[in-house]
Amino acid sequence: MATLVASVQGTVWLGQSCSGSGYDCTDDFNSVAVCNGRQWVLSAQCGRACCVWPGGDPAPWCRC
Repeated sequence: MATLVASVQGTVWLGQSCSGSGYDCTDDFNSVAVCNGRQWVLSAQCGRACCVWPGGDPAPWCRC
């Protein structure tokens, strides 16, 4: 799973299309996004470059 996290993290932007469900950091690392089955939407506003997703964690979270 650590490989998947590293390759996916930080690759989405709000409004981008998606399918299924999942979480990711936005491309600017300012927010946590969630896939609602159609598009990535805001889950949490973290602050400037404060979204993190350490390997092994099930979802990203905010830390500044």
